Amino acid sequence: MQKIFYLSEISLPNTSAQVIQILKMCDSFSDKKKEVYLLVNHNENLKFFNLKKKYNLKTNFKIISLKNNKNLSFLRRINLANKAIRYISLFKDNNKIVISRSIISSIIFSIFGKKNILELHSENSGISRILFNFFRKTGAFKNQFFILIHKNLNKHFKFDNKKFIILDDAVDIEDFKFKKKIKKIKNSCVYTGSFYKGKGVEFIFELSKILPKVKFYLYGDINTLDDRFKNNKQNKNLIFRNHIEYSQIPKTLAKFEIILMPYSKKVYVKSKSIEVGQYMSPLKLFDYLASGKILIASEHENYKHILIDKINCFLLNLNQTYLWKEKIEDIFLYNNNNKLIKNIKSKALATAQKHTWKKRTTKIINFINRNKIYD
Repeated sequence: MQKIFYLSEISLPNTSAQVIQILKMCDSFSDKKKEVYLLVNHNENLKFFNLKKKYNLKTNFKIISLKNNKNLSFLRRINLANKAIRYISLFKDNNKIVISRSIISSIIFSIFGKKNILELHSENSGISRILFNFFRKTGAFKNQFFILIHKNLNKHFKFDNKKFIILDDAVDIEDFKFKKKIKKIKNSCVYTGSFYKGKGVEFIFELSKILPKVKFYLYGDINTLDDRFKNNKQNKNLIFRNHIEYSQIPKTLAKFEIILMPYSKKVYVKSKSIEVGQYMSPLKLFDYLASGKILIASEHENYKHILIDKINCFLLNLNQTYLWKEKIEDIFLYNNNNKLIKNIKSKALATAQKHTWKKRTTKIINFINRNKIYD
């Protein structure tokens, strides 16, 4: 059986979207009868049964903790790569595939003659960028291939066409099929995800002021909220809820008629110095589409190849708050009695079905076979 080793710098437990993507990818590879090993930086005795429950995983694959220090420095990243190479070398068969989310590890694997795929979601920076640019000039670069989360990334990296594949994030449609009907919260909108700058919390805060009769539920890590939102007593219709397990996202979205995704042009992740607005392919976007609800999103260039105004969503200008107000009021007024609304819900689900983890991993396997990226 073909073995896939998926190497990540994550430590478990973890609430980031990266963890969701990695676990879902491993789950999908495993479903294709691949023997999957997820190599993580550190695992604090989190049992696989609990992970399956948290993330709606369908298969069983192995999670190997490399027992590295959770606070990763440059030298610790090198140590992580060395541990991963030693572990993988224990398997003597010649049909091994290595996929990495670590630039340093990918470079080291390549130097040791190990073909591997590096998945990139942002530009590289700091020492990693210097090392990577130097590495590209060496013969070992031929061992490295890439998955890019967005086409804009190759404007930065400028890889040869045969070296990379562009793949958006994805969703598991099965997660959104329920045996019991979900009770809805009337006259309410929802946002799920992080509360970092650019994700839309600031905009929803302003929107709640002009729609006092509509409740806005925001789910995320409350500890990361700006103090002005934490101490908000004026907008009682703005309701913050703490982070929920990924397995609860489908049922949570099902409670609402409208989902909001008001991304700014510039979007930041956990490290406030990393801006991903021009490269992002939001994982939650595909969750939103799979819910079959009405999605109202900002007009962001990065996902216009997925979202089409009045086809599978409504796209509105962030500078025109009144249009968001009118659209929300209209949706609540007409709801399922409106043909356009019905069609958008149907098209949203159809779009999600084109972007599943199963289809994403199939494209990766085809890319691997076409370029013989295995040892």
